Amino acid sequence: MRVGVKFCGNCNPLIDMGAVLQELQAQGSDVEFVPWSEERYDVLLVLSGCGRDCATRPDFDGRVIEATDASVDQMPVAATELPEAILAVLRAEAEHE
Repeated sequence: MRVGVKFCGNCNPLIDMGAVLQELQAQGSDVEFVPWSEERYDVLLVLSGCGRDCATRPDFDGRVIEATDASVDQMPVAATELPEAILAVLRAEAEHE
């Protein structure tokens, strides 16, 4: 699965989403993470460093997964568990393809 990654502007971060992405890459060897600007991916992952989730979304017709400092797809998640929760959603999405 190819995942396009879009970050927020990082204006008021409560969590380092760059570090979350590094952890995702380390734990998710079955997932390829690419910049959203590459335009060729199966899922768009939007990483917002705070709960305002003000990141802009590019035009994309597929599945969008949104993660903030305390949630994944609006489901509460502890900050320490974000990488695992995001990977669980990505893997569930891969099973439905």
